[in-house]
Amino acid sequence: MTIEFIYHPAIVPGEDSPQTLSLYFLGERLLLKPEVMDNAEHILPWTTDSVNQDPRLELLLGSVNGVPLRVVGLADIPPGFKDVALRDYLLAASDDIFRVVNAAAQLRYWRSTQNFCSRCGTLLKPIINDRALMCPSCSYRSYPKISPCVIGVVRKGRTLLLAHSNRHRTAMYSCLAGFIEAGETAEEALAREIFEEAGIRIKNPRYLVSQAWPFPHQLMLGYLCDYDSGELNIDTTELESADWFDIDNLPQLPAPQTVARKLIEAAVEQVRNE
Repeated sequence: MTIEFIYHPAIVPGEDSPQTLSLYFLGERLLLKPEVMDNAEHILPWTTDSVNQDPRLELLLGSVNGVPLRVVGLADIPPGFKDVALRDYLLAASDDIFRVVNAAAQLRYWRSTQNFCSRCGTLLKPIINDRALMCPSCSYRSYPKISPCVIGVVRKGRTLLLAHSNRHRTAMYSCLAGFIEAGETAEEALAREIFEEAGIRIKNPRYLVSQAWPFPHQLMLGYLCDYDSGELNIDTTELESADWFDIDNLPQLPAPQTVARKLIEAAVEQVRNE
């Protein structure tokens, strides 16, 4: 099934009608019909079902195949629904569904945490001609927050530098990543993060791919880069372990939908083609 998703140009509630699709959240968790739990890749997460409960938050995200789609935050799990971790659902979803749920999760988080003007404290109001909230007192506009991050795989010969984060619940190894600081270029941030976390100097950074990531509002900028100098010396506050892995003996890797996996696969292909 092809999914055509179009953003709505403003932050408005969205009408609850029999035709409207709704994507329900309970805080950070996604609310799904039970059958979705067994086959997240093929069964859609939104529904035309209404719930008998006043929403904590609602906004019109856009349209899916011409049908309005709204994001709704609830206080309790309604009958007929189950809650699931957003990360678990996204890592099993198709690319088309990933894009929509990703956008919904980021806007839900922003709208639930951005209510008052950061300049004068007045309650912000939606406006009809912009995807933003406006202060009626001082005219300050608040736009959805996006935090740019860098993520990169470092290559040394046939080996790739991969790390196991303290935050990972499994034995998965991934690329090193971090937020871009004020005044930095993406390439400068990449070099700094890899040196701070692993003690490795890099060279020849090449941008490859980007991905939005709703935890809570990142834009991941993915790079391939080469080893320059240094010995592994990990920051144990961030990493549990890190090592150089031969491309024919890689550890457990991130899910195929992630930018980290795409970077690793691109690096492996590059080595094999030489």
